Amino acid sequence: MFKIVKKLELNPTVTLMSVEAPLIAKKAEPGQFIIFRAMADSERVPLTIADFDREAGTITIIFQIVGGATMELNSLNEGDYIHDFVGPLGVASHTDGLKKVAVVGGGVGCAIAYPIAKKLNNLGCEVHSIVGFRNRDLVILENEFSAVSDKMCLMTDDGSYGTKGLVTNALEELIKEGNQYDEVIAIGPLIMMKFVAQLTKKYNIKTVVSMNPIMIDGTGMCGGCRLTVGGETKFACVDGPDFDGHLVDFDEAMRRGTMYKEFEQHARDNSCNLLNKEVTK
Repeated sequence: MFKIVKKLELNPTVTLMSVEAPLIAKKAEPGQFIIFRAMADSERVPLTIADFDREAGTITIIFQIVGGATMELNSLNEGDYIHDFVGPLGVASHTDGLKKVAVVGGGVGCAIAYPIAKKLNNLGCEVHSIVGFRNRDLVILENEFSAVSDKMCLMTDDGSYGTKGLVTNALEELIKEGNQYDEVIAIGPLIMMKFVAQLTKKYNIKTVVSMNPIMIDGTGMCGGCRLTVGGETKFACVDGPDFDGHLVDFDEAMRRGTMYKEFEQHARDNSCNLLNKEVTK
């Protein structure tokens, strides 16, 4: 059992939690993830580590409330306990030797991009952060990104905050200004990462993307998180989650990501009913 020591609503659909997990905090690195079960009979769900405090022994997770499992997790409050919390899993993001990097985050993917930007900044790398959201109400971690970035571009689809446009618009503008990046790191919706990779391929800039396919056991045994990368089958849980964006078959990943939509909706409806019953008791 793992105690929730902090819970904060970042926007109406995104929640931050800090969880007591000293053994995980001792080993965690940016890019790695945990798998949780909110309750004894809950689904196993992976979440990327958004931050960690080795001294306090805590792991920070940021999640979007989209299905039954995250609804159950969001029903817990400070002082409550998460039933299972396993990690760190996956391969840590490569950060050594990088001198100038563009970190591109989209939506809740910014929660994954932030710890990478933070570590790069701590290593003395010049960090240009580009973060994008649908509108002002969905903006998260603005101050945190600003604190670790030499240049910060905030984009919204509707122009309600920051600059109107897509993250690819801002990235191409920075490239055309003469910025020479050792690497671009893109984390967000699959369609966003696909178009970032298409853009950077045109300019021959190495690009790393963080993949989050359906995952069950997190150890490479179930095969649920398989991807095609450079014509080869890879497993996000043990080979990733970071991969060469120019080699990922994004179209296949997007098709596989929609396979269980009906089941996810059913699980969400069931969780809504169960949680509503608990509230009315």
